[in-house]
Amino acid sequence: MEDDFPTLGFLAAKWVSHHCVVPDGFDLGKPLEWRGWQVECAVNHYRVKPDLAFNPARPLLSQAFEYRRSQVVGPQKLGKGPWAASITAFEAVGPCLFAGYATGGEWYICQEHGCPCDFEYEYLPGEPMGMPRVTSLIQLLATSEDQVDNIYRPLQQMIRRGPLADQMLVREGFIRLPNEGRIDAVTASANSKLGAPINFAVMDETGLYTARNRLLKVAQTMGRNLGGMGGRSIETTNAWDPMDDSRAQQTQESRREDIYKFYRRPPSGLNYRLKRDRRKIHEFVYEGAPWVDLDAIEAEAAELLETDPTQAERFFGNKLVQGLGAFMPEALWDKTRAKSPSTDRRISLGFDGSRSGDHTALRAETIDGYRFTPTYGPDSRPTHWNPAEWPNERIPRGEVDAAVREMFDRYKVERLYIDPRHWETQADQWASEFGEDVVVMWPTNRIERMFQALTRYLEDSHEGLTSHDGDPTAKVHALAARKVAKPGDKYILGKPAETQKIDILMADVLAHEAAADIRALGAPTDNKVIVFRR
Repeated sequence: MEDDFPTLGFLAAKWVSHHCVVPDGFDLGKPLEWRGWQVECAVNHYRVKPDLAFNPARPLLSQAFEYRRSQVVGPQKLGKGPWAASITAFEAVGPCLFAGYATGGEWYICQEHGCPCDFEYEYLPGEPMGMPRVTSLIQLLATSEDQVDNIYRPLQQMIRRGPLADQMLVREGFIRLPNEGRIDAVTASANSKLGAPINFAVMDETGLYTARNRLLKVAQTMGRNLGGMGGRSIETTNAWDPMDDSRAQQTQESRREDIYKFYRRPPSGLNYRLKRDRRKIHEFVYEGAPWVDLDAIEAEAAELLETDPTQAERFFGNKLVQGLGAFMPEALWDKTRAKSPSTDRRISLGFDGSRSGDHTALRAETIDGYRFTPTYGPDSRPTHWNPAEWPNERIPRGEVDAAVREMFDRYKVERLYIDPRHWETQADQWASEFGEDVVVMWPTNRIERMFQALTRYLEDSHEGLTSHDGDPTAKVHALAARKVAKPGDKYILGKPAETQKIDILMADVLAHEAAADIRALGAPTDNKVIVFRR
Protein backbone atom coordinates (compact mmCIF):
# COMPACT_ATOMS: atom_id res chain seq x y z
CA MET A 1 0.00 0.00 0.00
CA GLU A 2 1.30 3.43 -0.93
CA ASP A 3 1.37 5.82 2.00
CA ASP A 4 3.05 8.86 0.50
CA PHE A 5 -0.14 10.70 -0.41
CA PRO A 6 -2.06 13.09 1.86
CA THR A 7 -4.82 11.35 3.79
CA LEU A 8 -6.94 11.66 6.91
CA GLY A 9 -6.83 7.86 7.18
CA PHE A 10 -4.08 7.68 9.81
CA LEU A 11 -5.87 10.25 11.95
CA ALA A 12 -9.03 8.16 11.52
CA ALA A 13 -7.21 4.97 12.59
CA LYS A 14 -5.89 6.59 15.78
CA TRP A 15 -9.25 8.22 16.55
CA VAL A 16 -11.07 4.90 16.10
CA SER A 17 -8.66 2.98 18.34
CA HIS A 18 -9.31 5.52 21.12
CA HIS A 19 -13.09 5.87 20.69
CA CYS A 20 -14.35 2.51 19.36
CA VAL A 21 -14.25 -0.91 20.97
CA VAL A 22 -14.41 -4.48 19.72
CA PRO A 23 -18.18 -5.15 19.68
CA ASP A 24 -18.18 -8.89 20.43
CA GLY A 25 -16.11 -12.00 20.95
CA PHE A 26 -13.33 -12.66 23.45
CA ASP A 27 -11.91 -9.16 22.88
CA LEU A 28 -15.23 -7.49 23.69
CA GLY A 29 -14.67 -3.98 24.98
CA LYS A 30 -11.01 -3.73 23.98
CA PRO A 31 -9.88 -0.86 21.70
CA LEU A 32 -10.70 -1.53 18.06
CA GLU A 33 -7.41 -1.54 16.16
CA TRP A 34 -7.75 -1.55 12.38
CA ARG A 35 -5.61 -4.18 10.72
CA GLY A 36 -4.42 -4.91 7.19
CA TRP A 37 -7.13 -4.24 4.65
CA GLN A 38 -9.05 -2.02 7.08
CA VAL A 39 -6.18 0.47 7.30
CA GLU A 40 -5.62 0.26 3.55
CA CYS A 41 -9.25 1.02 2.75
CA ALA A 42 -9.52 3.87 5.27
CA VAL A 43 -6.29 5.50 4.13
CA ASN A 44 -7.52 5.46 0.54
CA HIS A 45 -11.08 6.49 1.29
CA TYR A 46 -9.78 9.56 3.14
CA ARG A 47 -7.15 10.38 0.55
CA VAL A 48 -7.04 14.18 0.18
CA LYS A 49 -6.36 16.02 -3.05
CA PRO A 50 -2.97 17.76 -2.97
CA ASP A 51 -2.39 21.52 -2.82
CA LEU A 52 -5.82 22.44 -1.49
CA ALA A 53 -6.53 25.80 0.07
CA PHE A 54 -8.53 25.81 3.30
CA ASN A 55 -11.18 28.40 4.04
CA PRO A 56 -12.56 27.91 7.59
CA ALA A 57 -15.63 29.97 6.71
CA ARG A 58 -16.46 27.61 3.83
CA PRO A 59 -14.60 24.31 4.20
CA LEU A 60 -14.50 21.86 1.33
CA LEU A 61 -16.66 18.76 1.72
CA SER A 62 -16.50 15.86 -0.73
CA GLN A 63 -14.52 18.07 -3.13
CA ALA A 64 -11.48 17.78 -0.82
CA PHE A 65 -11.13 14.02 -1.39
CA GLU A 66 -9.88 12.00 -4.32
CA TYR A 67 -12.76 9.55 -3.97
CA ARG A 68 -16.42 10.44 -3.84
CA ARG A 69 -17.30 6.94 -2.68
CA SER A 70 -15.65 3.61 -1.92
CA GLN A 71 -16.46 -0.05 -2.39
CA VAL A 72 -15.13 -2.88 -0.24
CA VAL A 73 -15.66 -6.43 -1.54
CA GLY A 74 -14.73 -9.20 0.84
CA PRO A 75 -15.77 -12.66 2.03
CA GLN A 76 -17.96 -13.34 5.03
CA LYS A 77 -16.40 -12.82 8.49
CA LEU A 78 -13.75 -10.48 7.08
CA GLY A 79 -14.82 -7.77 9.54
CA LYS A 80 -16.60 -5.46 7.10
CA GLY A 81 -19.46 -4.74 9.52
CA PRO A 82 -17.43 -3.58 12.54
CA TRP A 83 -15.09 -1.63 10.26
CA ALA A 84 -18.02 0.15 8.59
CA ALA A 85 -19.52 0.82 12.05
CA SER A 86 -16.29 2.48 13.23
CA ILE A 87 -16.12 4.55 10.01
CA THR A 88 -19.70 5.61 10.71
CA ALA A 89 -18.72 6.74 14.21
CA PHE A 90 -15.79 8.71 12.79
CA GLU A 91 -18.08 10.37 10.26
CA ALA A 92 -20.63 11.12 12.97
CA VAL A 93 -18.48 12.97 15.51
CA GLY A 94 -14.85 12.60 14.41
CA PRO A 95 -12.53 14.88 12.39
CA CYS A 96 -13.66 13.57 8.99
CA LEU A 97 -13.50 16.86 7.04
CA PHE A 98 -10.39 18.48 5.55
CA ALA A 99 -9.13 21.42 7.65
CA GLY A 100 -5.95 22.44 5.87
CA TYR A 101 -2.36 21.15 5.95
CA ALA A 102 -0.18 21.07 9.04
CA THR A 103 3.04 23.07 8.98
CA GLY A 104 4.39 21.64 12.24
CA GLY A 105 3.32 21.64 15.87
CA GLU A 106 -0.45 21.31 15.24
CA TRP A 107 -2.58 18.91 17.28
CA TYR A 108 -6.10 17.53 17.08
CA ILE A 109 -7.51 17.68 20.63
CA CYS A 110 -10.90 16.14 21.25
CA GLN A 111 -11.80 18.47 24.11
CA GLU A 112 -11.62 21.43 21.73
CA HIS A 113 -14.40 19.88 19.66
CA GLY A 114 -16.99 18.95 22.26
CA CYS A 115 -15.65 15.51 23.20
CA PRO A 116 -14.56 15.30 26.87
CA CYS A 117 -12.13 12.40 26.32
CA ASP A 118 -8.34 12.79 26.45
CA PHE A 119 -7.61 11.94 22.81
CA GLU A 120 -4.87 14.03 21.20
CA TYR A 121 -3.14 13.57 17.84
CA GLU A 122 -0.04 15.39 16.66
CA TYR A 123 0.09 16.09 12.93
CA LEU A 124 3.21 15.65 10.91
CA PRO A 125 4.33 18.60 8.77
CA GLY A 126 2.42 18.49 5.49
CA GLU A 127 -0.21 16.08 6.83
CA PRO A 128 -3.84 17.08 6.19
CA MET A 129 -5.73 18.06 9.33
CA GLY A 130 -9.28 17.13 10.19
CA MET A 131 -12.35 18.73 11.73
CA PRO A 132 -15.78 17.35 12.70
CA ARG A 133 -18.96 18.34 10.93
CA VAL A 134 -21.28 20.75 12.67
CA THR A 135 -24.20 18.42 11.99
CA SER A 136 -23.91 14.84 10.72
CA LEU A 137 -26.84 13.23 8.94
CA ILE A 138 -26.10 9.58 8.22
CA GLN A 139 -28.02 6.62 6.84
CA LEU A 140 -27.19 2.91 6.92
CA LEU A 141 -28.87 1.07 4.04
CA ALA A 142 -29.43 -2.67 3.78
CA THR A 143 -31.85 -5.19 2.30
CA SER A 144 -33.68 -5.74 5.58
CA GLU A 145 -33.62 -4.79 9.24
CA ASP A 146 -31.66 -7.95 10.02
CA GLN A 147 -29.09 -7.00 7.40
CA VAL A 148 -28.79 -3.46 8.78
CA ASP A 149 -27.78 -4.99 12.11
CA ASN A 150 -24.48 -6.07 10.55
CA ILE A 151 -23.38 -2.46 11.07
CA TYR A 152 -25.99 -0.97 13.38
CA ARG A 153 -25.55 -3.52 16.17
CA PRO A 154 -21.73 -3.21 16.48
CA LEU A 155 -22.10 0.57 16.28
CA GLN A 156 -24.46 0.50 19.25
CA GLN A 157 -21.95 -1.59 21.21
CA MET A 158 -19.17 0.86 20.39
CA ILE A 159 -21.28 3.73 21.67
CA ARG A 160 -22.41 2.05 24.88
CA ARG A 161 -19.04 0.64 25.87
CA GLY A 162 -16.73 3.56 25.14
CA PRO A 163 -16.32 7.35 25.20
CA LEU A 164 -18.69 7.78 22.23
CA ALA A 165 -21.60 7.72 24.71
CA ASP A 166 -20.75 11.33 25.61
CA GLN A 167 -21.72 12.49 22.11
CA MET A 168 -23.87 9.73 20.57
CA LEU A 169 -27.13 8.62 22.18
CA VAL A 170 -28.80 5.36 21.13
CA ARG A 171 -32.54 5.87 20.84
CA GLU A 172 -35.37 3.65 19.64
CA GLY A 173 -34.78 3.27 15.92
CA PHE A 174 -32.04 5.87 15.50
CA ILE A 175 -28.92 7.38 17.07
CA ARG A 176 -28.94 10.99 18.22
CA LEU A 177 -25.90 13.12 17.32
CA PRO A 178 -24.88 16.66 18.37
CA ASN A 179 -26.63 19.67 16.83
CA GLU A 180 -29.74 17.75 15.71
CA GLY A 181 -27.72 15.18 13.80
CA ARG A 182 -28.76 11.55 13.60
CA ILE A 183 -27.97 8.10 12.24
CA ASP A 184 -30.87 6.16 10.71
CA ALA A 185 -31.11 2.57 9.56
CA VAL A 186 -32.91 2.38 6.21
CA THR A 187 -34.41 -0.41 4.11
CA ALA A 188 -36.29 -0.27 0.81
CA SER A 189 -39.60 -0.04 2.69
CA ALA A 190 -38.60 3.10 4.64
CA ASN A 191 -39.92 5.52 2.01
CA SER A 192 -40.27 8.40 4.48
CA LYS A 193 -36.49 8.47 5.00
CA LEU A 194 -35.37 8.22 1.41
CA GLY A 195 -35.62 11.91 0.54
CA ALA A 196 -33.81 13.15 3.60
CA PRO A 197 -30.62 15.21 3.21
CA ILE A 198 -27.57 13.19 4.25
CA ASN A 199 -23.82 13.77 4.24
CA PHE A 200 -22.65 10.17 4.75
CA ALA A 201 -24.05 6.72 4.02
CA VAL A 202 -23.02 3.10 4.30
CA MET A 203 -24.69 0.68 1.89
CA ASP A 204 -24.30 -2.90 3.08
CA GLU A 205 -24.38 -5.98 0.84
CA THR A 206 -24.83 -4.03 -2.39
CA GLY A 207 -24.46 -7.30 -4.29
CA LEU A 208 -28.14 -7.80 -3.41
CA TYR A 209 -29.33 -4.38 -4.62
CA THR A 210 -31.18 -4.96 -7.89
CA ALA A 211 -33.83 -3.19 -9.94
CA ARG A 212 -36.33 -5.90 -9.07
CA ASN A 213 -36.15 -5.42 -5.29
CA ARG A 214 -36.04 -1.60 -5.66
CA LEU A 215 -32.80 -1.28 -3.70
CA LEU A 216 -30.89 -0.20 -6.79
CA LYS A 217 -33.24 2.76 -7.09
CA VAL A 218 -32.95 3.47 -3.36
CA ALA A 219 -29.14 3.54 -3.60
CA GLN A 220 -29.36 5.91 -6.55
CA THR A 221 -31.69 8.18 -4.59
CA MET A 222 -29.29 8.21 -1.65
CA GLY A 223 -26.46 9.05 -4.04
CA ARG A 224 -28.34 12.12 -5.25
CA ASN A 225 -29.05 13.15 -1.67
CA LEU A 226 -25.37 12.83 -0.83
CA GLY A 227 -24.39 14.85 -3.87
CA GLY A 228 -26.63 17.71 -2.84
CA MET A 229 -25.00 17.83 0.60
CA GLY A 230 -21.39 17.34 -0.48
CA GLY A 231 -21.48 13.93 1.17
CA ARG A 232 -19.73 10.64 0.49
CA SER A 233 -20.49 6.95 0.95
CA ILE A 234 -19.02 3.49 1.41
CA GLU A 235 -20.54 0.27 0.16
CA THR A 236 -19.59 -3.16 1.47
CA THR A 237 -20.51 -6.49 -0.06
CA ASN A 238 -19.72 -10.13 -0.60
CA ALA A 239 -18.94 -11.19 -4.15
CA TRP A 240 -22.14 -11.03 -6.19
CA ASP A 241 -23.91 -13.12 -8.78
CA PRO A 242 -23.00 -11.54 -12.16
CA MET A 243 -26.47 -12.39 -13.49
CA ASP A 244 -28.21 -9.95 -11.13
CA ASP A 245 -26.78 -6.65 -12.47
CA SER A 246 -26.52 -5.43 -8.89
CA ARG A 247 -25.32 -2.12 -7.48
CA ALA A 248 -22.06 -3.82 -6.53
CA GLN A 249 -21.50 -5.01 -10.07
CA GLN A 250 -22.31 -1.60 -11.53
CA THR A 251 -19.88 0.05 -9.12
CA GLN A 252 -17.12 -2.43 -9.92
CA GLU A 253 -17.61 -1.99 -13.66
CA SER A 254 -17.77 1.81 -13.52
CA ARG A 255 -14.84 3.60 -15.16
CA ARG A 256 -15.13 6.65 -12.96
CA GLU A 257 -11.88 7.59 -11.31
CA ASP A 258 -13.55 9.04 -8.20
CA ILE A 259 -14.60 5.59 -6.88
CA TYR A 260 -12.12 3.67 -4.74
CA LYS A 261 -12.47 -0.09 -5.12
CA PHE A 262 -11.00 -2.73 -2.86
CA TYR A 263 -11.49 -6.24 -4.15
CA ARG A 264 -8.88 -8.91 -3.46
CA ARG A 265 -9.61 -11.31 -6.31
CA PRO A 266 -8.60 -14.94 -5.70
CA PRO A 267 -5.54 -16.16 -7.64
CA SER A 268 -6.34 -17.66 -11.02
CA GLY A 269 -5.64 -21.30 -11.69
CA LEU A 270 -6.96 -22.52 -8.32
CA ASN A 271 -9.98 -24.81 -8.14
CA TYR A 272 -12.27 -23.94 -5.20
CA ARG A 273 -13.73 -27.45 -5.23
CA LEU A 274 -10.32 -28.90 -4.28
CA LYS A 275 -9.54 -28.64 -0.56
CA ARG A 276 -5.86 -27.85 -1.10
CA ASP A 277 -6.61 -25.02 -3.52
CA ARG A 278 -9.49 -23.81 -1.36
CA ARG A 279 -7.10 -23.32 1.56
CA LYS A 280 -4.83 -21.18 -0.61
CA ILE A 281 -7.78 -19.09 -1.72
CA HIS A 282 -8.93 -18.58 1.87
CA GLU A 283 -5.44 -17.58 2.98
CA PHE A 284 -5.33 -14.98 0.22
CA VAL A 285 -8.78 -13.41 0.57
CA TYR A 286 -8.67 -13.36 4.39
CA GLU A 287 -5.21 -11.79 4.53
CA GLY A 288 -5.09 -8.96 7.06
CA ALA A 289 -7.90 -10.46 9.17
CA PRO A 290 -6.10 -12.34 11.98
CA TRP A 291 -9.35 -12.82 13.90
CA VAL A 292 -10.58 -15.26 11.24
CA ASP A 293 -10.20 -18.97 11.99
CA LEU A 294 -9.47 -20.49 8.59
CA ASP A 295 -10.27 -23.99 9.86
CA ALA A 296 -13.77 -22.83 10.80
CA ILE A 297 -14.14 -21.11 7.43
CA GLU A 298 -13.11 -24.34 5.71
CA ALA A 299 -15.75 -26.32 7.61
CA GLU A 300 -18.50 -23.84 6.70
CA ALA A 301 -17.40 -23.64 3.08
CA ALA A 302 -17.12 -27.41 2.67
CA GLU A 303 -20.65 -27.93 4.01
CA LEU A 304 -22.11 -25.21 1.78
CA LEU A 305 -20.36 -26.72 -1.24
CA GLU A 306 -22.50 -29.84 -0.79
CA THR A 307 -25.74 -27.93 -1.28
CA ASP A 308 -24.96 -24.60 -2.97
CA PRO A 309 -21.45 -24.50 -4.46
CA THR A 310 -21.86 -21.14 -6.18
CA GLN A 311 -22.76 -19.45 -2.91
CA ALA A 312 -19.81 -21.10 -1.17
CA GLU A 313 -17.43 -19.68 -3.75
CA ARG A 314 -18.96 -16.20 -3.47
CA PHE A 315 -19.37 -16.06 0.31
CA PHE A 316 -16.06 -17.58 1.37
CA GLY A 317 -13.91 -17.67 -1.78
CA ASN A 318 -14.67 -14.07 -2.76
CA LYS A 319 -15.21 -15.23 -6.33
CA LEU A 320 -17.66 -13.84 -8.88
CA VAL A 321 -19.51 -17.03 -9.76
CA GLN A 322 -22.64 -17.05 -11.83
CA GLY A 323 -25.56 -18.85 -10.25
CA LEU A 324 -28.08 -20.83 -12.24
CA GLY A 325 -30.08 -17.67 -12.82
CA ALA A 326 -33.75 -16.87 -12.89
CA PHE A 327 -36.28 -19.68 -12.82
CA MET A 328 -39.09 -18.07 -14.82
CA PRO A 329 -38.23 -16.02 -17.92
CA GLU A 330 -40.46 -12.97 -18.08
CA ALA A 331 -41.21 -13.63 -21.74
CA LEU A 332 -42.50 -17.11 -20.89
CA TRP A 333 -44.70 -15.80 -18.08
CA ASP A 334 -46.23 -13.17 -20.34
CA LYS A 335 -46.64 -15.60 -23.23
CA THR A 336 -48.59 -18.12 -21.12
CA ARG A 337 -51.15 -15.65 -19.79
CA ALA A 338 -54.58 -16.89 -20.88
CA LYS A 339 -56.66 -14.71 -23.18
CA SER A 340 -59.78 -15.88 -21.38
CA PRO A 341 -60.25 -17.94 -18.21
CA SER A 342 -61.48 -21.50 -17.92
CA THR A 343 -64.93 -22.46 -16.67
CA ASP A 344 -63.84 -25.85 -15.38
CA ARG A 345 -65.09 -26.18 -11.79
CA ARG A 346 -62.75 -29.09 -11.05
CA ILE A 347 -59.57 -27.75 -9.54
CA SER A 348 -56.45 -28.70 -7.68
CA LEU A 349 -54.92 -26.40 -5.09
CA GLY A 350 -51.37 -25.62 -3.99
CA PHE A 351 -50.64 -24.11 -0.57
CA ASP A 352 -47.40 -22.54 0.66
CA GLY A 353 -47.59 -21.16 4.19
CA SER A 354 -45.40 -19.19 6.54
CA ARG A 355 -45.50 -18.12 10.16
CA SER A 356 -44.38 -14.51 9.58
CA GLY A 357 -42.03 -12.61 7.31
CA ASP A 358 -42.80 -14.55 4.14
CA HIS A 359 -46.16 -14.57 2.40
CA THR A 360 -48.76 -17.33 2.57
CA ALA A 361 -50.39 -18.29 -0.71
CA LEU A 362 -53.10 -20.52 -2.17
CA ARG A 363 -53.14 -21.02 -5.94
CA ALA A 364 -55.49 -23.13 -8.04
CA GLU A 365 -55.32 -24.94 -11.36
CA THR A 366 -58.31 -26.27 -13.23
CA ILE A 367 -58.05 -29.80 -14.52
CA ASP A 368 -57.86 -28.39 -18.05
CA GLY A 369 -54.71 -26.45 -17.12
CA TYR A 370 -55.68 -22.89 -16.15
CA ARG A 371 -53.85 -21.52 -13.07
CA PHE A 372 -55.36 -18.69 -11.06
CA THR A 373 -55.53 -16.96 -7.71
CA PRO A 374 -58.97 -17.67 -6.21
CA THR A 375 -60.81 -15.08 -4.17
CA TYR A 376 -62.72 -15.53 -0.95
CA GLY A 377 -65.10 -13.70 1.34
CA PRO A 378 -67.79 -11.12 0.57
CA ASP A 379 -65.22 -8.60 -0.68
CA SER A 380 -63.45 -11.13 -2.96
CA ARG A 381 -59.99 -10.95 -1.43
CA PRO A 382 -57.16 -12.75 -3.25
CA THR A 383 -55.81 -15.86 -1.58
CA HIS A 384 -52.31 -14.60 -0.87
CA TRP A 385 -51.49 -12.92 2.40
CA ASN A 386 -48.70 -10.42 3.03
CA PRO A 387 -47.97 -10.32 6.79
CA ALA A 388 -47.04 -6.63 6.57
CA GLU A 389 -50.70 -5.89 5.84
CA TRP A 390 -52.00 -7.58 9.00
CA PRO A 391 -51.82 -6.71 12.73
CA ASN A 392 -48.46 -7.50 14.34
CA GLU A 393 -47.27 -8.62 10.89
CA ARG A 394 -48.65 -12.11 11.48
CA ILE A 395 -50.38 -14.25 8.90
CA PRO A 396 -54.15 -14.32 9.72
CA ARG A 397 -54.65 -18.04 10.19
CA GLY A 398 -58.39 -17.70 10.61
CA GLU A 399 -58.66 -15.92 7.27
CA VAL A 400 -56.55 -18.59 5.58
CA ASP A 401 -58.64 -21.39 7.07
CA ALA A 402 -61.84 -19.69 5.91
CA ALA A 403 -60.43 -19.29 2.41
CA VAL A 404 -59.48 -22.96 2.13
CA ARG A 405 -62.91 -24.05 3.31
CA GLU A 406 -64.57 -21.73 0.82
CA MET A 407 -62.61 -23.35 -2.00
CA PHE A 408 -64.04 -26.75 -1.05
CA ASP A 409 -67.55 -25.25 -0.96
CA ARG A 410 -67.30 -23.45 -4.32
CA TYR A 411 -65.30 -25.91 -6.40
CA LYS A 412 -64.86 -29.62 -6.91
CA VAL A 413 -61.40 -29.81 -5.30
CA GLU A 414 -59.70 -32.92 -6.64
CA ARG A 415 -56.42 -32.47 -4.77
CA LEU A 416 -54.74 -30.03 -2.37
CA TYR A 417 -50.94 -30.24 -2.14
CA ILE A 418 -49.70 -28.47 0.93
CA ASP A 419 -46.24 -27.71 2.24
CA PRO A 420 -47.08 -28.33 5.91
CA ARG A 421 -44.15 -26.51 7.58
CA HIS A 422 -45.54 -24.13 10.24
CA TRP A 423 -49.08 -25.26 9.28
CA GLU A 424 -49.07 -28.84 10.52
CA THR A 425 -52.13 -28.41 12.74
CA GLN A 426 -54.27 -26.84 10.03
CA ALA A 427 -53.05 -29.32 7.44
CA ASP A 428 -54.02 -32.26 9.64
CA GLN A 429 -57.45 -30.72 10.26
CA TRP A 430 -58.08 -30.18 6.53
CA ALA A 431 -56.98 -33.73 5.77
CA SER A 432 -59.31 -35.06 8.46
CA GLU A 433 -62.31 -33.12 7.13
CA PHE A 434 -61.76 -33.30 3.36
CA GLY A 435 -59.98 -36.65 3.08
CA GLU A 436 -56.36 -37.73 3.26
CA ASP A 437 -56.52 -38.77 -0.39
CA VAL A 438 -57.45 -35.18 -1.29
CA VAL A 439 -55.31 -33.14 1.13
CA VAL A 440 -51.77 -34.39 0.59
CA MET A 441 -48.70 -33.30 2.55
CA TRP A 442 -46.09 -32.21 0.00
CA PRO A 443 -42.92 -30.83 1.72
CA THR A 444 -41.00 -28.66 -0.74
CA ASN A 445 -37.61 -29.42 0.86
CA ARG A 446 -37.30 -32.84 -0.77
CA ILE A 447 -34.84 -32.05 -3.52
CA GLU A 448 -35.51 -34.85 -6.03
CA ARG A 449 -39.29 -34.49 -6.00
CA MET A 450 -39.17 -30.69 -6.00
CA PHE A 451 -36.76 -30.66 -8.92
CA GLN A 452 -39.08 -32.91 -10.91
CA ALA A 453 -42.07 -30.66 -10.12
CA LEU A 454 -40.18 -27.55 -11.19
CA THR A 455 -39.06 -29.25 -14.39
CA ARG A 456 -42.61 -30.30 -15.24
CA TYR A 457 -43.92 -26.79 -14.45
CA LEU A 458 -41.48 -25.19 -16.90
CA GLU A 459 -41.84 -27.84 -19.59
CA ASP A 460 -45.64 -27.68 -19.52
CA SER A 461 -45.47 -23.88 -19.70
CA HIS A 462 -43.17 -24.01 -22.73
CA GLU A 463 -45.42 -26.56 -24.43
CA GLY A 464 -48.58 -24.54 -23.80
CA LEU A 465 -50.18 -27.20 -21.60
CA THR A 466 -50.90 -24.71 -18.82
CA SER A 467 -51.82 -21.02 -18.74
CA HIS A 468 -52.52 -18.50 -15.98
CA ASP A 469 -54.64 -15.52 -14.98
CA GLY A 470 -51.92 -12.86 -15.04
CA ASP A 471 -52.12 -12.09 -11.32
CA PRO A 472 -49.55 -9.22 -11.05
CA THR A 473 -48.40 -10.20 -7.56
CA ALA A 474 -47.90 -13.79 -8.70
CA LYS A 475 -45.75 -12.45 -11.53
CA VAL A 476 -43.53 -10.54 -9.09
CA HIS A 477 -42.99 -13.73 -7.09
CA ALA A 478 -42.36 -15.80 -10.21
CA LEU A 479 -39.73 -13.44 -11.61
CA ALA A 480 -37.97 -13.14 -8.24
CA ALA A 481 -37.25 -16.86 -7.95
CA ARG A 482 -33.69 -18.04 -8.51
CA LYS A 483 -32.42 -21.54 -9.15
CA VAL A 484 -30.27 -22.86 -6.30
CA ALA A 485 -27.87 -25.59 -7.36
CA LYS A 486 -28.06 -28.97 -5.64
CA PRO A 487 -25.99 -32.15 -6.03
CA GLY A 488 -26.62 -34.24 -9.10
CA ASP A 489 -27.22 -31.31 -11.47
CA LYS A 490 -30.49 -30.53 -9.74
CA TYR A 491 -31.85 -27.34 -8.29
CA ILE A 492 -34.53 -25.95 -6.02
CA LEU A 493 -35.79 -22.37 -5.74
CA GLY A 494 -34.45 -19.56 -3.62
CA LYS A 495 -34.79 -15.79 -3.41
CA PRO A 496 -31.96 -13.31 -4.03
CA ALA A 497 -32.84 -11.21 -0.96
CA GLU A 498 -35.16 -11.28 2.05
CA THR A 499 -37.12 -8.37 0.60
CA GLN A 500 -38.09 -10.51 -2.39
CA LYS A 501 -40.76 -13.19 -2.05
CA ILE A 502 -41.47 -16.32 -4.08
CA ASP A 503 -44.27 -17.92 -2.03
CA ILE A 504 -47.04 -17.47 -4.61
CA LEU A 505 -44.87 -19.19 -7.21
CA MET A 506 -44.28 -22.08 -4.81
CA ALA A 507 -48.04 -22.46 -4.35
CA ASP A 508 -48.48 -22.22 -8.13
CA VAL A 509 -45.98 -25.04 -8.70
CA LEU A 510 -47.78 -27.22 -6.13
CA ALA A 511 -51.16 -26.50 -7.74
CA HIS A 512 -49.80 -27.48 -11.14
CA GLU A 513 -48.18 -30.63 -9.76
CA ALA A 514 -51.46 -31.62 -8.12
CA ALA A 515 -53.46 -30.99 -11.31
CA ALA A 516 -50.87 -32.83 -13.42
CA ASP A 517 -51.07 -35.85 -11.11
CA ILE A 518 -54.87 -35.88 -11.39
CA ARG A 519 -54.64 -35.72 -15.18
CA ALA A 520 -52.14 -38.59 -15.09
CA LEU A 521 -54.78 -40.66 -13.31
CA GLY A 522 -57.03 -40.29 -16.33
CA ALA A 523 -59.25 -37.35 -15.42
CA PRO A 524 -60.93 -36.02 -18.60
CA THR A 525 -60.05 -32.48 -19.73
CA ASP A 526 -61.76 -29.93 -21.90
CA ASN A 527 -59.30 -27.81 -23.86
CA LYS A 528 -61.88 -25.45 -25.35
CA VAL A 529 -61.36 -21.72 -24.58
CA ILE A 530 -64.30 -20.61 -22.47
CA VAL A 531 -65.03 -17.70 -20.16
CA PHE A 532 -64.64 -18.42 -16.48
CA ARG A 533 -66.86 -16.52 -14.01
CA ARG A 534 -65.52 -16.00 -10.50
